[in-house]
Amino acid sequence: MRISRKRIFFLLLLSLSTISFIRLLIITTTFSSHLHHHSLPTTFSQDPLTTKEFNLIRSLISNRAPCNILFFGLSTRQLLELARLNRGGSSVFLEDDFGRIREHRSERIDGVEMHLVEHNFKASEAYDLLHYARNVDDCRRVPDELLRSRCKLALTGLPRTVYNKRWDIIVVDGPTGNGPDELGRMSAIYTAGVMGRLKKDLHLNPTDVIVHNVDRTVEKWFAWEFLCDENLVASKGRLWHFRIKRKYQSNKLFCSQNAVQIL
Repeated sequence: MRISRKRIFFLLLLSLSTISFIRLLIITTTFSSHLHHHSLPTTFSQDPLTTKEFNLIRSLISNRAPCNILFFGLSTRQLLELARLNRGGSSVFLEDDFGRIREHRSERIDGVEMHLVEHNFKASEAYDLLHYARNVDDCRRVPDELLRSRCKLALTGLPRTVYNKRWDIIVVDGPTGNGPDELGRMSAIYTAGVMGRLKKDLHLNPTDVIVHNVDRTVEKWFAWEFLCDENLVASKGRLWHFRIKRKYQSNKLFCSQNAVQIL
């Protein structure tokens, strides 16, 4: 039985149409799944602590627990694991992404609080902010109280409990600061530098401040400026560990040495 050319053409056209439809369905489904995935809140960054970095913080907490620990950011589950080590102490997370808080608020770790906070500056504003801080006396000198600071880098809208405690360890790993349009850590580092120096009793134990991602320019600049070279006691990977032992110099400046040059 011979098949006419017209019938062959029709069958070929039907086959090609079916294949095209299947391909379109696959692409649409894949795109829809991809779009749905990226529309969900981002709970954790793709920048976890390395083993050496994690062990540095773990060792520090183990030696000082129970104590008061303040975390700027909840960027990785590892930070919650570190908070678990502080049994009998107080660990407070300040996070700007509600999705991260919502996901882990139900874990109910003893002594752990999570608060949603706001940061005002993008990472792209860091250069101008550093020049501003160096030319405004309210930023160059350590304030007597953080809430009374007139420096716009100061985080003055935090929960009251943050200002009422003396922090033994401060970990700066947030906001993400992954790109110029992301919120940067300038205010977090400045605020950590002030909190580490506001001690009514200078004989109290020093404040340990950990800054993550010092391989990035913003973290490096502001850590040198407000935590100071003379206070740097350890470094692992992209972590710097500062130990602030005294309130401030006689002139109330943050650092005793000359300012780090920025070009």
